[in-house]
Amino acid sequence: MRGVVLAVAIGLLGVAPTAPHRPPPVVAQASAQARPRSLPLPLHGLTLERVTPLPATVRAVAAHRAHPTVRLVFQRGTGPAAYARAVRRLRPHASLMGEVVDSTAVRALSVSAYRKRTRAYVNRFGARIDLWEIGNELNGEWLGRPRRINAKVLAAYRVVEKEHTGLRSAITLNYWPSRDCYAKPWEATLRFARRMPGEVRHGVDYVFLSFYETACEPVARPSARKVGRTFAALKRIFPRARVGFGEIGAQRRSDGLPSNPTLAEKQRVAKRYYGMHQTLRHRLGRRYVGGYFWWYYADDAVPRHRPRSLWPTLDRLFRSY
Repeated sequence: MRGVVLAVAIGLLGVAPTAPHRPPPVVAQASAQARPRSLPLPLHGLTLERVTPLPATVRAVAAHRAHPTVRLVFQRGTGPAAYARAVRRLRPHASLMGEVVDSTAVRALSVSAYRKRTRAYVNRFGARIDLWEIGNELNGEWLGRPRRINAKVLAAYRVVEKEHTGLRSAITLNYWPSRDCYAKPWEATLRFARRMPGEVRHGVDYVFLSFYETACEPVARPSARKVGRTFAALKRIFPRARVGFGEIGAQRRSDGLPSNPTLAEKQRVAKRYYGMHQTLRHRLGRRYVGGYFWWYYADDAVPRHRPRSLWPTLDRLFRSY
């Protein structure tokens, strides 16, 4: 996630992130080399872009009545040590997906730095992360040029899949339902997917789509049938991968919108896309795994009992499929 509206605007102005990044040192741990756990399917996904306050976050995650998959966003400028306690505390209550770095930070990292960062996190956590997201929202012009983006993803893929035994890899693409949603022709979802490195296309374990209605002008609300056509095409492009939603949410001021969404708007968005599960599973079969991974979980559902919390809605949606 990157604040789609704001990020696209920045990209059109030609402004690139400039903050320096010092990848963390490689820290190998023997326990990280254990075989990974089985990953319960379908995925009942939520995203943590921050892990504070950790006690309230753990309580919210642990209280879900369906087994959740927690996507941890490893933020730029932080090393693996910053997430060690969160991994330890959350792992008994959820499957874990680790996002190597958010899409907003990709442009600022060289291929070498991207590889080094991936290696540092994978060496530290290994199979304690059940699924490694090696690239986020890859077909976004704010990440840079396609050739450089693909080189970074390939480097990370080789760290996860070639340097370690049994680890799982995932990528997330932007779902652009129409030309109104993106700036450059190469950003089109399926066009970008088809031009990814063959090693990734034929080896990655999961392919997800990120979608925000307000990333498009006018606002886009695609049907399950339309979304399903894109997933069906992705199944052909990535012949061994499972597919699902990797990111949804109701955007807000921090993303460049004029106001924050109400609870009713958050509930509408969550119900619409989590609610597509049965239709998409019927159309796409066993390779469709759900996911959804509400981006704003830390803001919207922690603490879970606070007024206007989205937690009860997400919990009911988890139990509906």
